[in-house]
Amino acid sequence: MISTSEFEKGMVLKIDNEPWQIMDYEFVHPGKGAAFVRVTIKNLKTNKVLERSFKTGERFDELELEYRKATYLYKDRRNAVFSLRDTKERVSMSLDEVGNEVIYLKENSDIELIYIGGELNGINMPKKVSLKVIEAPPAVKGDTVTGTMKTVTLETGLKLEVPIFIKEGEIVLVNTETGQYGGRA
Repeated sequence: MISTSEFEKGMVLKIDNEPWQIMDYEFVHPGKGAAFVRVTIKNLKTNKVLERSFKTGERFDELELEYRKATYLYKDRRNAVFSLRDTKERVSMSLDEVGNEVIYLKENSDIELIYIGGELNGINMPKKVSLKVIEAPPAVKGDTVTGTMKTVTLETGLKLEVPIFIKEGEIVLVNTETGQYGGRA
């Protein structure tokens, strides 16, 4: 059992029978009243982020995360399919479980799968991925106003707002947390 005084970023706790990861925490001691801990937590099943407060000294079960290296193979109408690198075992997750993260994955991408208590729970996405621009409208001559953007299509089908100087065939970085352009690769 973990007390609120032992909280650390990245720690995974069992709260209301769900796995929650601590994104940020702050010890608060108001001038009047009891001290408490304000925590930003992310549900590892639904990716929902909440801010909660807990009384000082509350205790929670800590869950052990296991990260297993895998290769993304493909997706069909219902599932995303991965191959575990160590055993070559094929593992599939429903697209509902994977969420919007599958749009950042191209075939044969290296990825980490997250297991909680031996059960497949999700994907550990890299902060940035490199994707090729397959369709980009040409920049209009004279349209050089600072910050001008255009929409391009990437190799995974993702549509992304990029600066007007990006051309078809270029590799761009995409921030997987925000879904925004992160520069040229």
